Amino acid sequence: MVRIVSLLFLITSAISPSTGQNLELGSLKRLPAPLNSVGEESLPLLSADGRQLFFARALYAGNSGGKFSGIDVWFSEATGDHWGSPSNTLPPDINDEGHNAIIGMSRDGNKRYFLSAKPDEKINGIYVTTRINNYWTRPEFVPVPGIDNQNFLGVYVAPDFDVMIFSMKGEDSRGEEDLYFSVKNSVGQWSAPKNMGETINSRGYEISPYLSDDKKRLYFASNGHGGQGDADIFYSERLYNSWETWSLPVNLGNLVNSKKFDAYFSIYGDSIAYFASNRDGAYADIYQVKVSRGKSVLAPGQRYLSREEWNRELGGTVSNEIIFAAKTTTLSAAQKELLFYIANKLQLQKSILFHVIAREEESPSLTTSRLKAIKDHLVQSGIGEERIIVEQVEGTAKSAQGKFEIRLIE
Repeated sequence: MVRIVSLLFLITSAISPSTGQNLELGSLKRLPAPLNSVGEESLPLLSADGRQLFFARALYAGNSGGKFSGIDVWFSEATGDHWGSPSNTLPPDINDEGHNAIIGMSRDGNKRYFLSAKPDEKINGIYVTTRINNYWTRPEFVPVPGIDNQNFLGVYVAPDFDVMIFSMKGEDSRGEEDLYFSVKNSVGQWSAPKNMGETINSRGYEISPYLSDDKKRLYFASNGHGGQGDADIFYSERLYNSWETWSLPVNLGNLVNSKKFDAYFSIYGDSIAYFASNRDGAYADIYQVKVSRGKSVLAPGQRYLSREEWNRELGGTVSNEIIFAAKTTTLSAAQKELLFYIANKLQLQKSILFHVIAREEESPSLTTSRLKAIKDHLVQSGIGEERIIVEQVEGTAKSAQGKFEIRLIE
């Protein structure tokens, strides 16, 4: 068995102070019946006041068109610390025999954005409904150029109704479904979806997008960035206020991710999050996890380099992984050559720091020795000790033992 180390770097730039903070995950629980049913649950979204939990349900006899029709929107009302029995009777009659899903809500809770589609027809599309005096208006169609039911699977609408993130198979997709963005201009028109770039999108699929409240962090699921199994949940930071430039995706680890399908992550107030997983059965269920912001190695004004910047700084596509043989702590000649090459390229760029992360190890002493071997060789190659940050992060799977990441910080 081999052990993998990857290298990450950081750069200085004006960014949100929260950028670069890891999530610390706490207790995990599968929501009880009847929120989870014999059908399949996905796409959990919490209302602005935290009193309603919306989700999509498929393959369920209680749906509007029966078990083998489409997807219904269901919701549950909070009663004290417990969720009540869910219902799919949702004004203004959102559900029908097609596919229906809540895909976002306004900050005040007075607008709901939803998807309505039928698999055998041109997509009905994205709609918005507004609450006025406790009544919900007739759904209003939201035209977005270039969208139909042949080329997209999912969408998230930001609360400010100024950006949408799509999961779809486009002409320029890199593999299966890619993530795309659409923004609204000053006169209220939406742009045609544009690919979010190769840092986010892989040769596999990217689905279930969700933006943090400040729109600086993107959560999504993918089977193309490695991980525990089928689809894993990742997050990435938005750089330069651009929708096309992102930091390298970070895996949320094996508390949330399993060997099966994990997706549809959404987070609220940096305290609680929901996601869907089929780890306990054939169909996906909804899970709840407690979360908090961890400490960041990034100082105010610092950020990680994106994959494109990494390649540009190093003059081409350069691996950011080091592979150790089992139980060894000695760098091979090839590993030393890789580290020397990276150090040589960046030796004079004093503003760039090296963040070496050990994801998990067989023993603390082995971790320490391997981190020291990497750091020592970087120093010998001309990188000052003050430019190297080492960190061990717990919580990944056994298959990731020995995986070190080196990020560049600026």
